[in-house]
Amino acid sequence: MYLEEYRKARQMGQKESKLCQSRGGSPYLPVLDEILAEEETCGEVSLGLSDIPLELIVGTRSAGRSQAFSRSFLPLMGEDSEFAGKWMALCKAHMDEGIADPIKAYEYMHTFYVVEGHKRVSVLRYFGAVSIPAEVTRVLPAKNESKASKIYYEYVDFYRLSGINYLWFSGVGRFPRLQEAVGKGPDEQWTEDERRKFFSVYSQFSSLYGDKSAKDLAGRMTTGDALLLYLDMFGYDQVRDYPQSKLKEGFLQLHQAFSLKKPLQDLNPLKGLLGR
Repeated sequence: MYLEEYRKARQMGQKESKLCQSRGGSPYLPVLDEILAEEETCGEVSLGLSDIPLELIVGTRSAGRSQAFSRSFLPLMGEDSEFAGKWMALCKAHMDEGIADPIKAYEYMHTFYVVEGHKRVSVLRYFGAVSIPAEVTRVLPAKNESKASKIYYEYVDFYRLSGINYLWFSGVGRFPRLQEAVGKGPDEQWTEDERRKFFSVYSQFSSLYGDKSAKDLAGRMTTGDALLLYLDMFGYDQVRDYPQSKLKEGFLQLHQAFSLKKPLQDLNPLKGLLGR
């Protein structure tokens, strides 16, 4: 049973690696040490234990483990290897009781790189898990006047208040706007209950945004961009109590409103199109 799962995962990994190579890219995991060798940084900060989204785990800290996995952390080693045996043991543990041991990872520019726990990430991603507990260390990039730097440091400030690490925006000023949209002051901390309620709203909205009917939105806006626009239109106090059917109804209106404005330069021009 577990051997079949490994074979399936490995076949998927080999297919992905060949596709990456055919497109001129590396078939293996990105290595943070290699990325940082070409970037200026300004220190590290321990973030402690937190759940991190598996989709944001994109690579490994050092080169030693990079070639054991495809870009999506699918296994590549032979099925008779020690690596495969350990992967299958973790597969059994996940199916029997779940994997709860935290990994160790570094965060850089809102993506995560594994230090310990590569195979745990691999197994959980293969089975479609959403997040994994991790001891996280943040590598701080040097501040500059680039758009990417400004957005990232707005995220750092927002994370300090909210503890939310799954959200991202494509424009400057949107993390502070979200803080305001949910009724929080500029430096007001979120409570655990507020984090839980917001995650529920985000998760439901994200499932709508990921639907193929939203393909003309996706690629232009992140899920966070679209959700912020949604909250601008309908108000967080209302949205957080919406059932899924009501959330979907409002999303369809958002979808229609978006089609009136192309390309999207900022979220503000669409605010109020539907009335409030």
